[in-house]
Amino acid sequence: MLAFTGPDVLVTYERTGGFAGIQERVTVGRTGAALVNGERLTLGDDEMRGLRDALDRVVTTESSQEGCRVADHFTYTLAYGGHRATRCWLPSDWRAAVDRLEALTRR
Repeated sequence: MLAFTGPDVLVTYERTGGFAGIQERVTVGRTGAALVNGERLTLGDDEMRGLRDALDRVVTTESSQEGCRVADHFTYTLAYGGHRATRCWLPSDWRAAVDRLEALTRR
C-alpha cells in the first residue's frame, strides 16, 4: 500500500481557492496508485506515461506571489522531483501536468 509521502510519491498537486473555496488534492505514487480528494484509484500505464512526460516538462520550481492579489484567485501547489512550488498564476510549463492531474478529480 502506498504511504502517499516520501520516496513512493511521484507528484502531489493541490488547487485551493476561487469563489467557491475549492480544495483539491491529488497524490500519485510511482506505481500508479493515487489518492484523489481522499479517494483511491489507480492510473493505467498510458496515464502514467503521459503524466511523467508532462511532469518532465516542468521547469518552474520556484514559488511566487504573482497573481495573488486578485479576489477569489486559485492557489496551485506542485511537488515533484524534489521541488515544491506554490503559485497563484499557473505557469505555462505546468499546464499539461495540471490538466492531467485535474482530470483525475473528474474520474
